Amino acid sequence: TKKAEMKKRGIKPPRGILMVGVPGCGKSLAAKAVAARWQLPLYLLDFATVQGQYVGQSERQLKEALETAERVSPCVLWIDEIEKGLSGTKGDSGVTTRMIGQFLFWLQECKKEVFVVATANDINSLPPELLRKGRFDEMFFVDLPNNNERKEILSFYLAKYLNISINDTLMEKLITITEGFSGADIESSLRDIAYSLVSDNINLTEKEKI
Repeated sequence: TKKAEMKKRGIKPPRGILMVGVPGCGKSLAAKAVAARWQLPLYLLDFATVQGQYVGQSERQLKEALETAERVSPCVLWIDEIEKGLSGTKGDSGVTTRMIGQFLFWLQECKKEVFVVATANDINSLPPELLRKGRFDEMFFVDLPNNNERKEILSFYLAKYLNISINDTLMEKLITITEGFSGADIESSLRDIAYSLVSDNINLTEKEKI
């Protein structure tokens, strides 16, 4: 197996990925997709919630959270908006620095099959230690959807919320109108239309569909 071959060559299994980019463009969805593709349980770790008010509490709670992930391995550990917990903007007298070191040490030394998917909206708030080569196996930038991607998103949510498909002419207009929209923006807009249709008891006719 690939796992046995990596062990034979002295290669550590992949530790995780860091995704940075525009909010609402699918970073969280990608974490869920990784777990679904590998058929592994997905666990969410919120760094902001492990920070306590007492001396040593934050480090202890982080240690317990990471140990829990090891116990339920193999799994995918999703750390959403990691910059909120490790940005060092809380005036915590070294607590954040210790948590960064604690997390990076665990990321490097963990022997269990825990694959980390960390997401961040603001790369400037991330500590430089986290971005150093070798911390994560790969780092990805998630940008706003391009024309083809917006077409796929529009088609999906038109079918899901409005139960319609539209012709190419109208689709091209919507693609142009939604330039600069995130995937979440597009979903929200079509969902709002669906709410209005239900509220006003309106059924789309064939003419309105195109």
